[in-house]
Amino acid sequence: MADAAGNTPSPPANLIEIDPNEYHTYYFRRNGRDFPLHRLPLEQRDDPTAVTLPSILPADRRDMERRIVQHHVVNFALGGVNYFGPFRECLTPPHNKVVLDVGSASGKWIEEVSDEFHHVPDFHGVEIVPRSPTQLTNAWFVVYDFQREGLNHEAASVDVVHARFQNWHILEWDNFLAQVAKVLKPGGLFLSGELDLHLEYLNAEQWPATAHLYNLVYNHMRQRGYTPDIATGLSRRLESITSDQGVPLFTDCESRVISIPVGRSPDASNELGLNQEQQRELPVLAMDSLKSLSSSLKPFLLSLGFAEVEVNGPIEAHRRELEYNNAKMTYRMTWARRR
Repeated sequence: MADAAGNTPSPPANLIEIDPNEYHTYYFRRNGRDFPLHRLPLEQRDDPTAVTLPSILPADRRDMERRIVQHHVVNFALGGVNYFGPFRECLTPPHNKVVLDVGSASGKWIEEVSDEFHHVPDFHGVEIVPRSPTQLTNAWFVVYDFQREGLNHEAASVDVVHARFQNWHILEWDNFLAQVAKVLKPGGLFLSGELDLHLEYLNAEQWPATAHLYNLVYNHMRQRGYTPDIATGLSRRLESITSDQGVPLFTDCESRVISIPVGRSPDASNELGLNQEQQRELPVLAMDSLKSLSSSLKPFLLSLGFAEVEVNGPIEAHRRELEYNNAKMTYRMTWARRR
């Protein structure tokens, strides 16, 4: 694929391709799942089993499959698109636009958006572990720890920064948003999408196992310094990010919230305007994504000192509640312009 000048885009010369045979060196195994080695301090890498897990969720193939299902759930709920706010207008000609996806996981978002906007020459994905290569002529993926090292793009070089499902991963949100402001061009767009870590129960006051599991994870995430409910106050946080002179760095902060049905039964309310087949399919897909999430949370819960039986019981009860009840989960979208 060529750009407007007839040139085929290529990654910067200073990037070194990771040999697939080296992928395993980016992980360590704990409780049957693979976690990112580079989130561990250097002095602890020789004995990763002796430390607290460096991330809430694993970064292995099983969790990447879960994240692909999660991607499809959100895409489904948004009417088959992968973006919101003024994203499309930010990618209008001229064609020398750069889109940065932070925490690109499986790369599914970039794969689909770069195909739709094939005139955009530069889609960049950033992740802490390598992923299986996908042949994309207008996109590439870079592996580094953006939380510790900062975003390594030059100042004012990016048109759009996209980050979603990062409430599981980012610790210092103010630092991260300052980095986003640094790399965005004036007028550039930041997009965030996050799922709440709780459900809205439709046919019962509360699902006891689900409430117990989510509250347990939520509270321990808070103790570890995470902000699982970051999306509820992200607009205010964006407005609080300022330059050294106290000038706000973001403007035009807006947000949108949708509710996604979960369960075996079709979505009777149909708030999303789905057809009958979609009303049946989306709740089941969302339910499957939450079941997979509970499996991915198991190593984290075990690392807190709980016995396996103390973890397996609530997870299985949570899955039964998903099977026999109906609920909704909340997806919160926030966007803002770089001043």
